[in-house]
Amino acid sequence: MDPASIGTTARIASSVARPIIARLFAKESQGAGLVDKPVRVSRLVSWGEKRSLNALDMWKIARELVKVAVEANPHEPPVASDEREALADALAATLSALGELDMDDVQAVRLGHVGLARRLTAARPDATRHLSADAAVLHDGLLDLSCLHILHFFAQRSTFVANAQVAQTRMLDETLRLLDALVDRIPRPGSADEEFEIRYLAHIERKYGKLNIFGLDLSDPGRARWPMDTAYLNLELASQRDGGSPSANRRRVEEALSGCNRALLRGLAGSGKTTLMQWLAVSAAQNSFPDELASLRGRVPFMLPLRALAQDPGLPRPEQFLGATGNILHALQPEHWADRVLSSGRGMVLIDGVDEVSESERPVVRRWVLDLADLYPRTFFLVTSRPSAVNALWLAEVDFAEFNLLPMNRHDVDQFVQRWHNAVLTTIDEPEERQAVERCRDALLTTLRQKHDLYRLATIPLMCALICALHRDRLTHLPDRRMELYAAALTMLLVRRDKEREIPVPDGLVPTEEAQVQLLQRIAYWLIRNGRSEAAQTTAVRIIREKLPAMPHMAPPNRAEDVFRYLLLRSGLLREPSVGMVDFIHRTFQDYLGAKAAVEAEDLDLLAESGRDDQWEDVIRLAIGHARDGERAYLLRKLVELGDQSADPQLRRRYHLLAAAALEHATTLDPAARAAVARRASALIPPDTPADAEQLATAGAIVLDLLPGPETLMPQQARATVMTIARIGGDAALEQLARFKRVADPEVRQEVALSWPYFDARSFAEEVLNGLPMDDLTLHLSGPEQIACLDALDRVPHLSLRGQILTADLVDALSPLKVHSLSIVPSSAVSFTLPSLTPLRGLRRLSVESCDVITALAPLGESPAKELALHRLPNVVNLTFLARAANLRSLTLSSSHGIPLPEVPLRQVTSLDLDGVLTGEQVPDFAEVFPSLTSLTLRLTCQSYQAPVDLSPLRNVLQGQVNVTLVDAGKVHGLNALPADRVSVRHDGRPRTGLLRRFRG
Repeated sequence: MDPASIGTTARIASSVARPIIARLFAKESQGAGLVDKPVRVSRLVSWGEKRSLNALDMWKIARELVKVAVEANPHEPPVASDEREALADALAATLSALGELDMDDVQAVRLGHVGLARRLTAARPDATRHLSADAAVLHDGLLDLSCLHILHFFAQRSTFVANAQVAQTRMLDETLRLLDALVDRIPRPGSADEEFEIRYLAHIERKYGKLNIFGLDLSDPGRARWPMDTAYLNLELASQRDGGSPSANRRRVEEALSGCNRALLRGLAGSGKTTLMQWLAVSAAQNSFPDELASLRGRVPFMLPLRALAQDPGLPRPEQFLGATGNILHALQPEHWADRVLSSGRGMVLIDGVDEVSESERPVVRRWVLDLADLYPRTFFLVTSRPSAVNALWLAEVDFAEFNLLPMNRHDVDQFVQRWHNAVLTTIDEPEERQAVERCRDALLTTLRQKHDLYRLATIPLMCALICALHRDRLTHLPDRRMELYAAALTMLLVRRDKEREIPVPDGLVPTEEAQVQLLQRIAYWLIRNGRSEAAQTTAVRIIREKLPAMPHMAPPNRAEDVFRYLLLRSGLLREPSVGMVDFIHRTFQDYLGAKAAVEAEDLDLLAESGRDDQWEDVIRLAIGHARDGERAYLLRKLVELGDQSADPQLRRRYHLLAAAALEHATTLDPAARAAVARRASALIPPDTPADAEQLATAGAIVLDLLPGPETLMPQQARATVMTIARIGGDAALEQLARFKRVADPEVRQEVALSWPYFDARSFAEEVLNGLPMDDLTLHLSGPEQIACLDALDRVPHLSLRGQILTADLVDALSPLKVHSLSIVPSSAVSFTLPSLTPLRGLRRLSVESCDVITALAPLGESPAKELALHRLPNVVNLTFLARAANLRSLTLSSSHGIPLPEVPLRQVTSLDLDGVLTGEQVPDFAEVFPSLTSLTLRLTCQSYQAPVDLSPLRNVLQGQVNVTLVDAGKVHGLNALPADRVSVRHDGRPRTGLLRRFRG
């Protein structure tokens, strides 16, 4: 049950409500243990014949519950003061019906707390007759809460209830846990904090709830903004751990961030970092996070773009967060509100764009983040940056996990193209024009499959939107190179935009495309030279005024303000991020225009020397594209020379890699200059790490001719080389990759297999996977394009299916491939139905992740697998189907809700590995459910911190090894009953084997 359904006025923390409600029940006699049979409810209560509670005591308990509910809402009491005694009378009368119920504790738990409350209300129908509507609502809320704790008491005192009503017991535990979290996070109703948060969250939802979709605003600027839930594309992250392959641990955002409280996210320009921040902020404002991110529900987001914060001296304290970012509500926030939010663990701090502050300022930013994380340990933090702006483990000191935002794979690119065109279709009513858009969409999808260079550009969301817009604008005729795409985009925005919108030019202005570009590039270059992402509008006006005397055809200098307003409102390239400020719609356009200005100003030496600063990387690469042949050769030679002269190996590598990466934009180049760059690049080959591979791949296809074959490489180098080839992509890369498919090292061949998403699915299957030895690697399938190519393969022993792609048809397609082990990793966003796996007759090992999104696990009962692993089981699950799995011998179960056990014995299972939450004090009798066990491994986390644990039921496991790890446990009982030679116990990291031997001795 959703705890939010318990009345707001009755949301009282368990630590407050539990001891009050516990007085309803008779105390156990000293020495009494857990009971193992049903008990009548009437025997458990503390009133009636020869019991300690009388009617006055019942009323006192009810009055105390009313009192704490009122104190939880001091600013807006839920009932009038003169009605509280009447409410206590009614609640006491209703609760007294417990002693008259004709049921036992097992039957009560089976009813659930809502059902029990209804049964008590039916037994006392007149109890609330004289109450006002508000008092009756609070009566029902307190009754629901009381019944929740009553049933939890039944489950905690009785092993019979816990075993007979497993699902309900887990549901009670989970509901209480979530209710306590909700109470902890929600400000007091009616308080100034709550009133402000309602306004603040609504403002965040309005401000960030729509995405600007590039290219949709040619005829109407309002059409460019699209609702987040429609426009947002859930991309993939890869964790940066152990230097492993990013491809091997790629996961969707909600899966990657699940359980993570602090993260540093790296991504290229235009890769979607800021969009992800917006999605998190809006999801928090709407309280709409998916189940994987349930821990973020109830959070209050703070969007902190560093580009805005960098304008002021010093970084803001929590009470300055809203003011520093120009939030219009900042003056209305209650005093110390932000500190209360962050201290309570309700905050979500989203710090965007470390790369947008100068390198000299980044240590100050780091210290600020470290201080915030130290001061507010329960707050969620996400920090974003371009990859080269911060070192690895930049925030590891305070346990920030590190992720890379990955380029879109082919399936994502196709989905992005379809969504972009669907958004266009919503703006069109004419049938013929709608058909033209649909033809345009289909033609672009075909073009992207045929032109790898264009597809490679489209893997970045910003570039994909740009390609979609240009493809439609230019009637499907697209340039192939990045520089040409940017030039075409400028023409589309600066010329076509106003023509399409039929907006007249202001009198006296002649804004030709060339004139607008000249002014925009001067603003861009000022920003770059000053290490800024935005400028005061007065500064932009001054820059324009200084240039206008050389452009008399555009406007006289005294019209500089009018020209600026025209560029801001009409160019589509500038925006007003806050009052009095201006920036470019994306850093990419700033870099493109600034690079053009730098080349025209002949600042080639400045460009080369700035290569040490990561903020200039893209500027320098784009400058190579803008430059003429002689300028291009000079700039590249200068980069090579500075690298040669540097005594710092890292800086030398940086200059030489930058020169190699810039060759992508050198359409023509002096052969000697190209050779000089190639020689330095060859010294960087082979790459040693995934980071080296990513950097080297930015140089493009030139690198392919320099990469060695697998014969001379160490395994680590071979893996990094395969990553480089995959990131470059294309037909030549595919041919190069095929050379690595016979390498003996399985990790290298695994990396080859992981490269599938970067290439055309059919070509990769036929030229690389066909003939790839697969006995010791896993093949990952994630989309329909790959599934369609399975006919090119003879055998796939180990297979991983990502997303909701497993269907009966796919099972049939897999049956001839001799699948030995299968991993099913469904996405968390959509529920999923399992087909029968019976056709996979050779299946021996089966692992299912995210079982909580699978509508029914029963088809697994027909699985022929001998080993089965079920992860993230839901809080309510029936595992009886496992009794039908005749071949099953080894079982792995994990859940964060309790201890998931079948309700019938599984005699065929000999090995059990279980990870769960211990909700009571005694571990279950595993031997009763698994009588044939020869191996038992338990990892149990106590739901109540430092709760005692009784391990004595483990004595019934009569053979084999038993390994137990306890987390958050208090005193451990029953150790003396366990055989020390077979049972190993670790208690919060400390081995207890010695204690076992001492007890036995």
